[in-house]
Amino acid sequence: MPSTLMLLTNPYRPDPRVFREARALIRRGANVQLIAWDRDGGLPERREEDGVDVTRLGPRCPFRSAGKVISRLPRFWFRALKVSRKMRFDIVHCHDFDTLPLGMIISKLRRKPLLYDSHELYSAMIEKDVGRVARLVWILEKAMSKRADEIVTVNETLAEKLSVGRTKTARIVTNSPDTGVLDGTDAKQIREKYGLRGFVISYLGSLEPGRFVEELVSSVEPSGKVSLAIGGNGTLMPVVERASKGNSAVKFLSTVGTDEALRITWASDLVIAMLDPTNPNYKASMPVKILDAMACGRPFVTSQGLDIAKRVAEVGCGFVIPYDKEAFKETLKKAEGAPKLLLEMGRKGKEHYDKELSWERSQEEIFKAYAALVGDF
Repeated sequence: MPSTLMLLTNPYRPDPRVFREARALIRRGANVQLIAWDRDGGLPERREEDGVDVTRLGPRCPFRSAGKVISRLPRFWFRALKVSRKMRFDIVHCHDFDTLPLGMIISKLRRKPLLYDSHELYSAMIEKDVGRVARLVWILEKAMSKRADEIVTVNETLAEKLSVGRTKTARIVTNSPDTGVLDGTDAKQIREKYGLRGFVISYLGSLEPGRFVEELVSSVEPSGKVSLAIGGNGTLMPVVERASKGNSAVKFLSTVGTDEALRITWASDLVIAMLDPTNPNYKASMPVKILDAMACGRPFVTSQGLDIAKRVAEVGCGFVIPYDKEAFKETLKKAEGAPKLLLEMGRKGKEHYDKELSWERSQEEIFKAYAALVGDF
């Protein structure tokens, strides 16, 4: 079976999408090596994690500083290129555009096929930080991605954009969870483990602006009727930590592993998946939290204006509301008093997930991409 070299510009704590893909490939018999950018510092430089041979490299770099990222990213590329010379692999697997230039160099030097894995609309993600430079980034991404041997991405919107000018269309590999980890999970035990009581709502993801984090933690009253399980990492972590110390209903779980996040979702009554629809990257995304909620048969709250909102409304698996604190508080109150409605939403979401979005369906597209690059897989 083939060996792959994955490239990633976050520390891999792990990254949920990368973790799921790597685990699927390992189960298929592939050897997975990963070079990750340890931008925080402090994580092991070299270690096998769940079968993935992980190498983490510096330099340190804050996540929300465009200037420092631009100046330090090439240093990570140079170190990764140097380390990769000692590795043996059959495929170069680039996660997101900020690894694509590096992957193209390694692919050319080692004469190995290149797989581009686009997690999001990268230029839209950085637009608020870099302004008009984002347009140049999109032009470069379109030009460079045409040279990739295979492309996988998260949804139809991005697949259509990235397939323009290519003879091969991009394959869709959703960020759907591997529900096998839920076998034997007891929701009551999960709630007791984290001190969750009453009506349990959860948000497990990036703690950054535009993700309703500050609005969420300030919407939950310390009455004991509602518990908020919130976990993740990001610049708003101090805000969440302060909220949890001043409000017993807010349970800050810090960084939660991919499998444990799914178990907490399973133990929730309502999942929060609010994103600012004025952000072009968020608008086009398929939030992992929505996929997790559907997979667990749990209803969720999401924002009007997101591309996914139309599908949610059609399926009837969640609440679609304005990106607004007062609208959220009204919806939360409604959800608390409507257990039958929540059960019906969860049932519809699970049926849609099983039919259209399951990880079992998605992982086959990864296998097909690898087979197209190295033959029988």
